[in-house]
Amino acid sequence: MHAVRNPDGHRPIRIAQMCTDFGMGGIARHALDLGTWLGAGGHGVYLAGTPGEWASEGAADGFLSIPTRYVGVDGGAMFRRLANTGRGAIALRRWLVSSQIDVIHAHESAPALVALLARMRLNIPLVVTYHGSDPQRIRGFGKIARHADLVVTPSHRAAEDLAEIADVSKDKLRVIGLGIKPPPEDTDQDVAELRKTLLRGGNRLVVTIARVAYQKGIDVLIECVARLKDTHPDYRFVVVGDGPLDQEMRALATQRGLDEHLFFAGRTEVPYRYLRAADLMLLTSRWEALPISIAEAFQVGTPVVATDCSGVHELVHDTVGACVPIGDVAAITQAVEHILEDDQKRADMAASALDRSKESRFDPDHINRQIEALYFSLLD
Repeated sequence: MHAVRNPDGHRPIRIAQMCTDFGMGGIARHALDLGTWLGAGGHGVYLAGTPGEWASEGAADGFLSIPTRYVGVDGGAMFRRLANTGRGAIALRRWLVSSQIDVIHAHESAPALVALLARMRLNIPLVVTYHGSDPQRIRGFGKIARHADLVVTPSHRAAEDLAEIADVSKDKLRVIGLGIKPPPEDTDQDVAELRKTLLRGGNRLVVTIARVAYQKGIDVLIECVARLKDTHPDYRFVVVGDGPLDQEMRALATQRGLDEHLFFAGRTEVPYRYLRAADLMLLTSRWEALPISIAEAFQVGTPVVATDCSGVHELVHDTVGACVPIGDVAAITQAVEHILEDDQKRADMAASALDRSKESRFDPDHINRQIEALYFSLLD
């Protein structure tokens, strides 16, 4: 193993990173990036959760497949969810012992619940990261998180919610940002060609990078496009991503007569290219903790209009875009118009967004060192 990156001479440790599932999404990507960083520093990194496109038994050494995805609502009837919880906890407990895990880091409530049951009397510390949830479920998250050793969240507002609504002890809460790797390069020609394809005769391009799920408010986005299509027929909107409501949202857009104005691009391997091609990124989420996509937009100098979910207002203000009320179609469309119709304002916002992306809260090395220090503090 390589030498561990810390000044106190701590030994390398074995860490289990747990996710609800390892399908494509910001939470799994954060856990995997953190694991890669830890592994490069000499630690043993193990993955546990429901397999997905980004990690599975065949694709990752030290991977434990357990039905964490089906502990929650995806599991169906309550008796099935309870059965999945028990089955996952039994398998995880055996694996924790055989793999000699030192620390468990669970991302979201389902893997945290399984971990709590599995680690009973094993004396293995548990860190839980709260990545945001439906406001109605914050209290339920707290019932699980209160039994963890530490609870990490990327935004101060999310930490306040956990303390005030979910009754999580402030002593257990830690606010640590989400480090974002530098974006890959795109050629000017590739960006220009993509922009031309997406504009389809228009002259302003708005991109949304999001899963097509209820949380992300794609139905709200559709209402915004419907309101703008007559007053600004040259605006073009693109949704990049897929999800459980993909077909439903496509059908709704067609029903509203938006096929010329709104395009569903589906999943992509080049999200930054879409952000570089855009004049503006729009996020209409119903809830978030600290959206990675906003930081990604900042990295390529793209202004952002986003709904005021949890930590969003800590990132987005009037120098880099606009933070607007959740579900407020009038306020969202007004903010989009305000930015797209003023070239100088948009250029100034782009420059400010690029500057903001260089803050330490987005530096993976800075963020991951803090998380590594948490692990050592628990073991000490």
